[in-house]
Amino acid sequence: MALFLPEQSLALSAKAQTDKVKVEVLPAFAQLQSNAPLDILVKVTPQNGWHIYWDNPGDAGLPTKISWKLPSKLQIRELGHSAPKKYDADGLVLYGYGESAYWKYRLTTVTAFKTDLAELPLQAKVSWLACKEECVPETVLIDFSLSLQNNSDERHPSQIWQDEALKAENTFPLMWKEKSFFDVQGDKLVLKLESQHKGLFNQAENVWFIPSQKDKIDNIAIPQLGQDNQGNYSLEIPLIDGSLENLSGVLLIEKAHQKRAYELSPIYQSGLKSLPRIGDNGEENFLWVLIMAFVGGMVLNFMPCIFPILSIKAIALVQGAYNKRRARIEALFYVLGVVVCFVIMASLLILLRLQGEHIGWGFQLQSPVFVACMIVVFFIIFLMLLDLINLKNPFANKVGRISFTKQKLNAFFTGLFAVLIASPCTAPFMGIAIGYTLSKPIYVYYPIFVALSLGYALPFALIAFFPRILLRILPKPGKWMSLLKKIFAIPVLLTCLWLAWVLWHLTNTHQVAENELIWQDYHAQKVSEALQNGNAVFIDFTAKWCITCLANEKMVLETKDFAELVKKHNILLFKADWTSKSPEIADALAQFERNSVPLYVYYPAGKNYELLPQLLTSGIVKDYLE
Repeated sequence: MALFLPEQSLALSAKAQTDKVKVEVLPAFAQLQSNAPLDILVKVTPQNGWHIYWDNPGDAGLPTKISWKLPSKLQIRELGHSAPKKYDADGLVLYGYGESAYWKYRLTTVTAFKTDLAELPLQAKVSWLACKEECVPETVLIDFSLSLQNNSDERHPSQIWQDEALKAENTFPLMWKEKSFFDVQGDKLVLKLESQHKGLFNQAENVWFIPSQKDKIDNIAIPQLGQDNQGNYSLEIPLIDGSLENLSGVLLIEKAHQKRAYELSPIYQSGLKSLPRIGDNGEENFLWVLIMAFVGGMVLNFMPCIFPILSIKAIALVQGAYNKRRARIEALFYVLGVVVCFVIMASLLILLRLQGEHIGWGFQLQSPVFVACMIVVFFIIFLMLLDLINLKNPFANKVGRISFTKQKLNAFFTGLFAVLIASPCTAPFMGIAIGYTLSKPIYVYYPIFVALSLGYALPFALIAFFPRILLRILPKPGKWMSLLKKIFAIPVLLTCLWLAWVLWHLTNTHQVAENELIWQDYHAQKVSEALQNGNAVFIDFTAKWCITCLANEKMVLETKDFAELVKKHNILLFKADWTSKSPEIADALAQFERNSVPLYVYYPAGKNYELLPQLLTSGIVKDYLE
């Protein structure tokens, strides 16, 4: 086998271990070409509950070090190594590794070799301090050989290397690509981070900054986080030693389902100010969000997807003689139906998210079964408005007909249907209010939805409690009411057709070009690459079941004026279609502190993003894109 496979006869890894730690050296290839670099991984794995330390070990310990012994014509440099974890031990804070950690190096030739060498010796010296109940310093020497080739034949790394390289990349910190600054103010370190990721710290359980320099910060102190509305963050950390001329380190963000690490090298900037702390003015912010939820609920009545419900309630208001007591009781039942439906939907959102589902407001219309049921219900309502069918009320004590008079049960279920059909829309202020609940506990979550429901139910309740103004406008009951019922059947039929169109899109993945503009399917990686290349980017978060989205598209985004703006500023267009469930789009919405559509995000070239209003006009879009 060695004769037939000479390349594989050379070892692709070298190992050494103690009873506490195992070390492996993994070169990408068994041969080094004089005109091409060679990447090498060093994998260090503590065993049996022992741990080793990072560059800055924390309050105690020694850093893990790797040094190389190479032939004179070779040089090696480190490309990066695994981000540490934070450990608490008897009141001390330690930074290190309890699982496999990786160091990545790049080996290159300084000068060309004249002839191929059968064997090129290398040695890695790895030293660490292994700690458990006690601490033991250890060192291993790992000798291995590479052959040298002067040719440039195409090579492919071994499967072992590819597997380990992927694992290593997942442990390395990401480079912080935006600007970062630091300042020393007395006994505290202030970090300022500029980020296009507005939800960077949303639902974060722990946030730590670990400087590469030892004995500089109070390791046990919890950083104070601050943020503004422009995508800026600040961290305020108590210092032990304020003599910092240069600063580098790793930012760790721990969330329930993921952990992220960013490599920071902030620039010194005198006079930095900490931003308003996350959690400060919580009562004031919460009050404002409650007000926005309430106002958003009221505005929701005037969104295009509420027309069928307006039709049904309008008939209920104009039919029959007005009875003050009866009307007010049924108004309260309507309010109760609205509140109950909002609370049920809020509870389902919580339950499904706890099970790992990626959903948001209007999630029920992502279900083909639900949409099909709604088509049946609204088609029955359409037939009833035309007096083509009459159904018996199974809930009444006596046999009677379901009509559109003011009946308590009808009022309650009208409230329920009003919410179910209204949920595809997101009114102004409403998206902010619902997005606010993403990272908040239940005692904040439910009041927001209750405020939203009360705002939504208020207009009809006011009409029922104070009907004189409406009664003055409307003529006396007569034949016109029968005609009005048939006129109101039209928007109900249009709702059936719209739901059928939504159902078709839910069950058919065929995409149709909407206009001459090129809309790319949303993928976070594509957007990131476009921004890195300095392109302006416009993202349309939409869904086929969102009537507000469709209205904006027809009135603005599919017009000649919008196309001219896009071409003028060379804007790349991305469409994030949330008609069906998409974890990637749900995560993207969460980054902008939203969980509903429509949402319009514009990145001017080289600048932070801007959020456009949920109701668009050509003038509004021009103001943002110019």
